[in-house]
Amino acid sequence: MKADVRKIWVVASTEFGSAIRTKSFLIGILLLPIIMGASILLQVFVAERVDTKPRRFVVIDHTGVLAPVIEKAAKAHNEALPEARGKHARPSLVMEPAPTIGKAAPGAGTGEEKLDPDYALALSDRIRNGDLDAFVEIPATVVEPGKDPAAKRAMEYHSDNPNDDVLRNWLNFIVNAEVRARRFRAAGIDQALAERLSQPVEVENLELVERRAAAATGAGGAGEAGRGEVKAAGKVDQVRTALVPAALLFSMFFVIMTSAPQLLNSVIEEKMSRISEVMLGSVTPFELMMGKLVGNAGIAMVLATLYLGGGMGVAAYHGYGDILSPGLVAALVFFLILAVLLYGSMYIAVGSACSELKDAQSLMMPVMLLSMLPVFVWTAVLRNPASPLSVGMSLFPPASPFLMLMRLALKPAPPAWQVGLAVVLTALTTLAIVWAAGKIFRTGLLMQGKAPTFAELARWVMTK
Repeated sequence: MKADVRKIWVVASTEFGSAIRTKSFLIGILLLPIIMGASILLQVFVAERVDTKPRRFVVIDHTGVLAPVIEKAAKAHNEALPEARGKHARPSLVMEPAPTIGKAAPGAGTGEEKLDPDYALALSDRIRNGDLDAFVEIPATVVEPGKDPAAKRAMEYHSDNPNDDVLRNWLNFIVNAEVRARRFRAAGIDQALAERLSQPVEVENLELVERRAAAATGAGGAGEAGRGEVKAAGKVDQVRTALVPAALLFSMFFVIMTSAPQLLNSVIEEKMSRISEVMLGSVTPFELMMGKLVGNAGIAMVLATLYLGGGMGVAAYHGYGDILSPGLVAALVFFLILAVLLYGSMYIAVGSACSELKDAQSLMMPVMLLSMLPVFVWTAVLRNPASPLSVGMSLFPPASPFLMLMRLALKPAPPAWQVGLAVVLTALTTLAIVWAAGKIFRTGLLMQGKAPTFAELARWVMTK
């Protein structure tokens, strides 16, 4: 029986209108960008805040020369604290004297000194009680390494908060600077000259050299036709090469995850209230399902327009008004429609096969895993869009709408045959999923009771 396009349109417009007029939809539209913006601002705010609680520490110095240097550097650090405010604020450093008793073990003078275990335990207990933040043991071999390659050369930093690296990094910088200076003096080398000669060579990341399109010429310039001016390579813009591809992928992901699961809830609610049985008196199951899919596609387009429109406004404000080409926008619309039909039909099939929302949890798991695939591999695609993994995943139909769109925004852009193959495979898969979902929808819409197994769903699909 031929589907009635008018009935599909009526169902689609009803689904679309009822969805966009709800308070939850309007709140969701406003809430998602607010939450994302607030999370970004919170991360920036937290990143600039530093715990200014004083750091108290003890230095067990087996070299006999580094402890005074550390103490002097800590005093200089504390004197500069009033000038360091806001995001430059730093905690004060309090170096407590290390008692001489118990810190030298047998082997003194050989580079094999070892902190007495009882003394180390006492310092550890002070840290546990909150009297100290850390203690560090410096072996005698750090200033002038011995000939024995097995000799200990690393400082031992002990703390009950291993993720707090403020004091650890400061000690590492001060000790290494002093040790480096002493080694240069011992070798009779001018440290300033050595540091100047050992300055690293930076690598500047540039784009490729291009030739501008040739301007139209008269008859006298026919010999130069087609040869435009050579354009020098510019610096790589991380906003265009990394931020935009990632933003496109996650924008599509958020749109799909915001709109498609609503189909599952809608179908289950209509089954529970018996509304679907009444509707099937006027439309066929296929017309009802396609109407819901088309309506959901409209909702997805509204969300995409709002989110990307807001993003383009922010980009234009920062001088990136041309960041999305017309071709990329067309690809976004096309792949978004395919993704909505693909995942929307999956959620409709799951909803029609279940009588309650809790029954749909187990059937939703494969759909959720498929939709999460692009999120699992997007960083690998960003680093190398032409790798076998990137090419293979962008040709895998459930991930193609997300990853192929991302690759189109990256350099090097995928060849035309890969884009065409991804479109064909995704379109065929979408048609197959919509067909299978229609069979499941037709059978499961009027069924009540226990949720079917995957084997039963397969039988529904194969039933003529």
